[in-house]
Amino acid sequence: MNLLPPNTTQLEKKITEVSVSALNLNGDLSSLIRIDDAPSEYLSILAWQFSVDRWQDDWPDEIKRAQIKNSIKVHRHKGTNYALRQIVESFGYSLTVHEWWQEEPMNQPGTFQITVETNGKALTEKGYKTLVELLHDSKPLTRELKGIEINVINVEGETNVAAAMYCGEDITIYPKVDDPNSLIYPIFAFYEHEQTSIFPKI
Repeated sequence: MNLLPPNTTQLEKKITEVSVSALNLNGDLSSLIRIDDAPSEYLSILAWQFSVDRWQDDWPDEIKRAQIKNSIKVHRHKGTNYALRQIVESFGYSLTVHEWWQEEPMNQPGTFQITVETNGKALTEKGYKTLVELLHDSKPLTRELKGIEINVINVEGETNVAAAMYCGEDITIYPKVDDPNSLIYPIFAFYEHEQTSIFPKI
């Protein structure tokens, strides 16, 4: 489809043709705005379009697409626990919110804490900082987030417990001796030394 005006010069047409061939643009423009079909290099543009609060270029494509899809829901429910949960779950993690009245002992009114389980998924230091920033961006402004606990390793499954006991006796066996005195032998030693000197004949 040519969008150039009728009064376009020949030079401008040639520049347009060269630019299009160099950029190799996808002719199906509708695919560029579909999150699941958009090429990887266009995801940052979609993130800007959907107002994604935080972005990392080194995220895997599935995380980037999940953040873009999740952005509208997060903005609609910012300031609620639902928004916090949506942020955490978009990374494949799980979230538990501990309200102040649920703490033992009871915490300061108007405060809360959260626990994040990574469910065995990777979490880098940079990713941790981004996650914390996202949580602070979406938390209720009238409440204070006292702490964030992130469990990087969460192992669930059956635990097999085994026990063993060892007991025994130490037995020393000596050879049979009929006459104990036969083992006693008197030992006598004699040492004699004789020195002989030999000189040459004169």
